Amino acid sequence: MEALRFTGTGSEYFKIWIVNVLLTIITLGIYYPWAKVRNRRYFYANTNLADRNFEYHATGKQLLLGFLIGLVLFVIYNIVTQVAPQFAVVFMALFMLILPWLIWRSVMFNMKVTSFSNVHFSFRGKLKTSYKIFLGYPLLVIIFIIILGIVASIAIPQLHIETMENPTILIIGSIILGFLSMLVYVFIIAIIQKKSKEYIIGNSFYGQGEFSIKLETKKFLTIYAKAIGLVLIPLVVMGLGTLGMGAGGVEILFVIGYLGFMVSFLLVGAYIVSRTRAYIYENTLLDNRVSFKSTLGARALAWVMFTNFLMIIVTIGFAMPWAKVRMARLMLENTLVDTSVGFDDYITQEQERGGAIGEQIGEVFDVDIDVGF
Repeated sequence: MEALRFTGTGSEYFKIWIVNVLLTIITLGIYYPWAKVRNRRYFYANTNLADRNFEYHATGKQLLLGFLIGLVLFVIYNIVTQVAPQFAVVFMALFMLILPWLIWRSVMFNMKVTSFSNVHFSFRGKLKTSYKIFLGYPLLVIIFIIILGIVASIAIPQLHIETMENPTILIIGSIILGFLSMLVYVFIIAIIQKKSKEYIIGNSFYGQGEFSIKLETKKFLTIYAKAIGLVLIPLVVMGLGTLGMGAGGVEILFVIGYLGFMVSFLLVGAYIVSRTRAYIYENTLLDNRVSFKSTLGARALAWVMFTNFLMIIVTIGFAMPWAKVRMARLMLENTLVDTSVGFDDYITQEQERGGAIGEQIGEVFDVDIDVGF
């Protein structure tokens, strides 16, 4: 297998980035679509596999309409929340109704304007499936939270009255209720992750070549369960450490525990991203012949995330280009593609079978969706 390479540099990207920032400020944000295109073209053009590059073919004009509509809706939402806060819920409900369409449209557009070695990608997922995944399942989460709130408001006060002489029962009952609630919530989130990634990747094409993917919900549950354990460890240690300590000792331990929690939170994020990414890659195929692999480690990702954060804070944001380049290089160099199955011949075949854009899609509502790549 061969790893992707990133050939860009922080100093090179800084020139693009600073011009984008200045022009966006001068034009009061209107230049943002063109800035986004320039950023993507730079990173795509510097992504290399087997001496072949990716390309991004969209234009700022194509992104402009979606950006302007999004900007207008954002302004309207802020005005509504200030003048009539009660209508904010209605506004958010309407946004949830159109979000699946926005995601579907955005994925289709971005696939069409992305190519590798002159062969374009495409997306052929159905809109109704997008609504099922990005509206149906989130509604289950909302319904679950509402039911949980109703149950808690009824059960906890009643339990408190009945257990005034034995508060331990109340504490245990609350812990059990919280634990069961967390399990249900994590299970629904795991289903959404599985379905969304199967939907986007499983309906993607490279030329006429078809991506296929098969995932299991229990794998995501295992990843999330381990991640929760990483968060709970410092909390449990801090709780046990406070037993029998004086006020000063408790304060010191609290500070140490808080720092430990922040470090654990960073590691948890890196752990979820790296493990999810590895699982998705190892179960993805292109035309049942080209396989993929991710070697991204949680500690390496956490280190880059942490040092990038420090760089940006210390330089008041001016290190952002170097931070983005470091992250891109880390991700790409840990992305492997099986090129041993006559990869050059395969690309040539796809070019001959139809590598050009099949249809012109104009304006787009550009929504960034994480599919694990």
